[in-house]
Amino acid sequence: MRLYWLIAFLLIPLVGIAAPQQFREGAHYQLVTPEQPRKPNSKVEVVEFLWYGCETCFVIQSDLGRWKNTRKDTVDYQRMPAITNEGMIFMARVFYTAEVLGIAEKIHQPLFEAIHKHRRQLNTEQTLAAFFEEQGVGQKDFHQAFRSSYVAGKVRKARTTGSRYGIAGAPTIIVNGKYRVDSSMVTSPEELIAVMDFLVNKEAANKI
Repeated sequence: MRLYWLIAFLLIPLVGIAAPQQFREGAHYQLVTPEQPRKPNSKVEVVEFLWYGCETCFVIQSDLGRWKNTRKDTVDYQRMPAITNEGMIFMARVFYTAEVLGIAEKIHQPLFEAIHKHRRQLNTEQTLAAFFEEQGVGQKDFHQAFRSSYVAGKVRKARTTGSRYGIAGAPTIIVNGKYRVDSSMVTSPEELIAVMDFLVNKEAANKI
């Protein structure tokens, strides 16, 4: 979402990634205050706050996907739409529409690619209905889900949850309800992953 970060990590890095022991609170991550509850789980909870209109979110998806697969024995990975202003509500509704229709995983990457790779203007209910139809969802079913009280309720809850975590935009990563990492605190996708690993390992060690 922040253009300067997107440009910076698309270019050849001029500065190396800090070693894990050099990751510091206030520099590479922040504490969530107050610490937020999470589901009882033997795994470390990681929540990715994203916005489909965010190009940085799109760019880091492959890195996050690979990381998630390597940490699946340790991490309970979740996604949630970031809502920090009124303009982000529309895509949050799309996120939960896909969820209620049971195609959240199927549509996740194609939707990002349609917006950022193919530059499709998916910014109205009608254009989204046509896109969902391409993914096998009837337009009537799309409209019914998009306008449902369930989706509206989930959007309200996501906005409240993001506020409790103190997110300022997308992408933002929350680790175990305790730590917050956003794109202003790292210089590349690789450093983001390294910070996430550092924090997950820290929390996993506390569970032993």
